[in-house]
Amino acid sequence: MKNLTTLFLVFLVSFGLYGQNQNISNGNSFDGEPYIIMNPNNPDHLVVAWMGWAGVGNRIKIKTRVSFDGGGTWSAVVELPHVDPSYTSADCSMAFDSNGNLYVSYIDSTGTDSSPIEGGIYLCKSADGGLTFDAPTEVLNINADPPRIPVDRPWISIDRSQTATDGFIYITSMNAAGAMTDYHPYLSISTDGGNSFEWNDLDTPGWLSGNAIERPMPAPTVSESGVLHAIYPSYVVSQNILPQYIIASSNNGGSSFTYNSVFASATTPSNDPLPKLGYILRSSPANSAVLAFVYPANVNADLDIFMRLSEDAGVSWSDAIRVNDDSVGNDIMQDLVWADFDTNGDLVVSWRDRRNGNANTYETASEIWAAFLPAGSTAFETNFQLTSELVSYNNVLASAGNDFMSIQLDNGIIHATWGDPRADVLNIWYQRSLTDGTILGLQEIAIENRVGMIAYPNPTTEIVNISLPNAKGYKLYDSAGKLVKSINNLNEPNYFEINMKRYNPGIYFVECYDETKTYTSKIIKE
Repeated sequence: MKNLTTLFLVFLVSFGLYGQNQNISNGNSFDGEPYIIMNPNNPDHLVVAWMGWAGVGNRIKIKTRVSFDGGGTWSAVVELPHVDPSYTSADCSMAFDSNGNLYVSYIDSTGTDSSPIEGGIYLCKSADGGLTFDAPTEVLNINADPPRIPVDRPWISIDRSQTATDGFIYITSMNAAGAMTDYHPYLSISTDGGNSFEWNDLDTPGWLSGNAIERPMPAPTVSESGVLHAIYPSYVVSQNILPQYIIASSNNGGSSFTYNSVFASATTPSNDPLPKLGYILRSSPANSAVLAFVYPANVNADLDIFMRLSEDAGVSWSDAIRVNDDSVGNDIMQDLVWADFDTNGDLVVSWRDRRNGNANTYETASEIWAAFLPAGSTAFETNFQLTSELVSYNNVLASAGNDFMSIQLDNGIIHATWGDPRADVLNIWYQRSLTDGTILGLQEIAIENRVGMIAYPNPTTEIVNISLPNAKGYKLYDSAGKLVKSINNLNEPNYFEINMKRYNPGIYFVECYDETKTYTSKIIKE
């Protein structure tokens, strides 16, 4: 009993230890553009998706991993299928619906340099939190609007408002490289859980994106009240003599939109062609009228990160707020921006920063930095570093496939993912931090050759599923250390379930073992 109690105490202590810049992709060639999502019904349930090299025959595939313990351990890698074996995948994003279903959107195609061009945007659904996925369904065909190639950079948002539009799936996209005019931002909508989609241009006469901007990416979000918002760039002199950002908003599931100008500016984003100039729009879960638009801009003779806030659902906007706090006009470049609201209205913004590099160009050493904005404030707290080291520049960062990073914020904890080449190849890294920059944990997933045990859902009222490759058996103990169940031979060694229905509510521990090692997980029976 003493040894078992000691084991439990060790587990409870180690359960709080998380990786310092964990390598969660471990690829040996290329992994890019990660997207992290948190289950709104369970903040310990995280999913990361990214573009990963899957071999010569499979080219790039979308890969995912799942954590059910807040980033402590991660499931085995799952590869989303190609619609056609000759296709390659790109540009994944994810969203949960109100019922806990996970959806991943991504491009799967021959590529825009092929002839003929085939493929499109596709959607995969997971009903078990990201461990398995249904076959992909088509969202928008690459030839839906020839020759405008309307399938680049799809972003997915799902209405969870519990209103009449709850469950509506919105996927925005833009023209791909090589498209012919007229250029437009696009919106695809599903009202039947992703089984079918209808698409249309997101812009409209008087609020057109125009033909001066070849790839007018829309950045979408859905507010807690069920209003869809999307911001896209525009340059049409008859609409505004200056380039501007426009916000389109719909309170009826995309049937109609109202339009407003976010801001107009004569400044250019950057004279350097290499920076990653994506932008993001977020809606506060605490107040549907509050929107944050975060973007890079060349205002002070170098590329900085800026934010504008709206407190009236996009009708009017604040002046620009500079987010990075290094010296103004120091010729240091910031890019690769992302942002997320907490449920209470706190906001975190992250980016790639070169203030500790040795040159004033894109091609210098960099780190991932962040800034925290408490709810109700317009002043960011002191910037802090997310990455655990300064990463030297690698030429892979000048190539396609590393245009975005991703973060999630919950109860003062930041979950961040990004790609960097510290291992001489582009891998996906994960960091769990506090909003003051304190890094939580010391474990490095990159050095582990096996995947740990996952128990889900947890807490549970009845069935708990166990994931452990090549499991041989398990033992279930109650909180006093009493053995309540033991199985020595499993028919399904990789995924199996334990029925907790007969046991009283409380804390239990499951020991599961494979050929060489024993794993322990706490289970809460409600």
